[in-house]
Amino acid sequence: MERGHRQISGAAAALSGARLWLALVAASLGMLLSSLDIAVNVALPDITAGFNADQLTIQWIILLYMGGSTSLQLGLGAAADLYGLRRFYIFGLAAYGLATFLIGLAPTLPLVFALRLFQAVGNALIMASAPALVTAIFPAERRGGALGVMAGIATLGMISAALGGGALVDAFGWRAIFLARAPIVLIAIALAFALLPGIGAAPDARERRFDLRGAALAFVCLSALALSLTLGGRIGWLSPLVVALAAITLATLALLLRWERRAAHPVLDPALLRHPLLAPVLAASFLMFMAQFVNLFILPFYVSDVLRVNAKSLGFLLMLSPALAAVAAPVGGWLSDRMPAAYITTIALSVSAAALLWFSALTAASGVPDVALRMALVGIGTGLFQASSATLIMGAMPARRLGSGGALVAISRSLGTVISVALMSALFAARQDFHAAAHDETQAFVRAFSDTYLIAAALGALAAALSLSYWPRALAWRNRRRAH
Repeated sequence: MERGHRQISGAAAALSGARLWLALVAASLGMLLSSLDIAVNVALPDITAGFNADQLTIQWIILLYMGGSTSLQLGLGAAADLYGLRRFYIFGLAAYGLATFLIGLAPTLPLVFALRLFQAVGNALIMASAPALVTAIFPAERRGGALGVMAGIATLGMISAALGGGALVDAFGWRAIFLARAPIVLIAIALAFALLPGIGAAPDARERRFDLRGAALAFVCLSALALSLTLGGRIGWLSPLVVALAAITLATLALLLRWERRAAHPVLDPALLRHPLLAPVLAASFLMFMAQFVNLFILPFYVSDVLRVNAKSLGFLLMLSPALAAVAAPVGGWLSDRMPAAYITTIALSVSAAALLWFSALTAASGVPDVALRMALVGIGTGLFQASSATLIMGAMPARRLGSGGALVAISRSLGTVISVALMSALFAARQDFHAAAHDETQAFVRAFSDTYLIAAALGALAAALSLSYWPRALAWRNRRRAH
């Protein structure tokens, strides 16, 4: 596979020294912009009041963006491989920036919903092409560090959005969190034009037709899956609409797999699904993000309702994990350049699983320091995993499939979080109802909290076990390095 990456020559191969790292900054700004959208969560109450809407309606601002981006990534990643990574990255920045700016001016809520879908197109393009660009322009022996720095910059964006988003909303209203991104988008586009190498269309682009049918099937399949999981927790898993969406998911998945086996240039190459490395790494990524996302929708209620901690302390606790992830990601990338990335991946997953298991021991008598230590450990595991798993996945992709690789990385994470919200929240509610029969409200909550984190820890342990299957390839890598 490394030989395939070396075939990307010309402007990409000419980059060196400071210009190489400036190109990394140019590509990472897109990931920073994507992570800044976390500020929308902070602004939801203000948006709700501004449009005189209800909570369930306003949440579609999040759902349309996340679902649209996840559903589009596979098709757009394949298109970027065919028609040019740099071109599609700049298209993505432009679409994201225009949509974001217009949302800040939108007079009605339906227009905001429509523009969020447009913004999702830009985000999908960025998420697929940015890691692919870094993989293409960095030599294999330095790629892990570069991807780690990119992950760290993206995580810093999340921290900035969470801390600065509230200040912007308080000072200028919810529109400010969209309008304030416009200057960053313009800087990102200018740097992309100036610094990123001209990785254009594939040499055989004229002979290779874009797999439009495969892209459409993938979009319908992923959209139906996201909607079924989202609505299942709201209107019931056996409601006719949820059952119909689940049926559409299964039917389109079967059609997609059947069509891709016959397509000349498939959006989802069946060979990638049979790859001895890609499938287990992506599965581990999915399981890890499914397990860890409980920290964002269950832990805040434990901290506020059980520990009776104020909002400032809650914000500090929630920032600990991404802050340490931002530090750990470059370290994980650096280590992945000096030893098999599979080893770092297993260590990261084991650390994360241990942290989730440790969470299950929290009680009503625990304090902020107890939660802080666990959040710190989760952050370290997350940062190490983001860098090492990206190094494994992108390093295993053929040179002309890097956009698809970036899309697969993003999809595994997105689906993990969507399914976590749907299934883990349902599990928590069921366990809380079970314990309520024998305990008071606080104890029922704590016991359900513990049960949920035990399941999350089991998912993390399963991910770590899956990662052991990468080790034979890692040992072969080490032997080749020693031979040289």
